[in-house]
Amino acid sequence: MSEILESLFNSKAEVKLLRLFLNNADKKYTLSEIAEKVKIRSNIAKKEVNNLLKIKFLIKTKKSNQTFYRINTEFIFYNELKKLIFKASPTSADKIASQVMKLGQTRFVLVSGAFLNSDKGKIDILIVGEQISRTKLKNFLSNVEADVGKGINYVCMSTDEFRYRKNMFDKFILNIFDTPHKILVDKMKKDV
Repeated sequence: MSEILESLFNSKAEVKLLRLFLNNADKKYTLSEIAEKVKIRSNIAKKEVNNLLKIKFLIKTKKSNQTFYRINTEFIFYNELKKLIFKASPTSADKIASQVMKLGQTRFVLVSGAFLNSDKGKIDILIVGEQISRTKLKNFLSNVEADVGKGINYVCMSTDEFRYRKNMFDKFILNIFDTPHKILVDKMKKDV
């Protein structure tokens, strides 16, 4: 679905900017922060921000010799754009699953929250496995956050810890399964 938005709008960069500002309506960013958060070059960020300023989607303010940009919540199509952007999943389940499998010996992956366009639940992704590379995990999360437009709440635990907590009816684990979720990888079916 994200490809539809990229075709509907000018570019993938513009969709990333829309997600960033719509997901963070209470925040303001400098141009360099925008480029860093959505992982695009500064010149592309400047071009896209200027386009969004022209249509009054963004508001520009200055403070202490710095220029900040924030969303204009009074923008004529604010609510409609928010619904449209959030309806389209930021990244496919298959893409997430294949990327998470490269982090280590992944046994179980569950997505919720931002991946399902839901604000329910405490986490966005649960990763269970052994020898999960923290460096690769950090890079993966950084790339996903750039696509989604907001921070990703994650939990990473060993297979033994997950089994123990699930068997003890741990409130946190039960809450994850009680909120809208999707299981992407399950190599533990008999245990879960």
